[in-house]
Amino acid sequence: MAPLTGAQFAAAASAESAAPFSPPSVPLVLSRTVIRELSDGKQIVVKRSFRVQFVASGDGFVLTGAPIGVTVDVPPVLAGMAELERRRSEPGPFPLVIDSRGSIHAANVLETTDKHAREAARQAGSALLQGAAMPEQAKRDSIQALGTMAGDMRGSPWPVDLFNATDAERHQHRTVALADGSQGEVDVLVRVEKRLPCGMPAQFERIITTDLGGTRRVSREVWNLEPATGS
Repeated sequence: MAPLTGAQFAAAASAESAAPFSPPSVPLVLSRTVIRELSDGKQIVVKRSFRVQFVASGDGFVLTGAPIGVTVDVPPVLAGMAELERRRSEPGPFPLVIDSRGSIHAANVLETTDKHAREAARQAGSALLQGAAMPEQAKRDSIQALGTMAGDMRGSPWPVDLFNATDAERHQHRTVALADGSQGEVDVLVRVEKRLPCGMPAQFERIITTDLGGTRRVSREVWNLEPATGS
């Protein structure tokens, strides 16, 4: 899934974003909400917020950031895992290097965060799930979702064009080979819902729909950008 949910639109974003990039110099709040659907229709929803600021650097910018909040919404049976996620420190991918057109350097979004902390969170959550009184399929889905809960940047990197995406919706559809010899389908939709006065996307959404072995699943990631209170 990484090639489908990462920088697959980077070339198009670069070609479309020829205008100079002029971000505000005041602090902003950038939040990322990740929604993962389980097989029983329930969802895991994690929202992390960061106080960020664009700083001019060379012919581009550096985006600094620090975590300021996290909310976790899960089915009651996963309450223990949710508490682990709330307590986990997640510094985000900062600092991000931004070029003069507003694109995040592709290598930047693939840099690892704290591997040890991420793995510890995954193992602790997995241990809780193994002993939970829940259907086996839901248990497997939840363990798989721990990659997101642990902030796995490689599995779901930040979009290269997060700050300079155009209004046009973009789709990518691919067929993937499954282990049993059959084929599955993956569809990725990227869209900008609204913009800040400076022109940057105020809401950027990525929707990933998979149909693998007859199981259809929808995952969403939503980034919101707004002025910081008191800035």
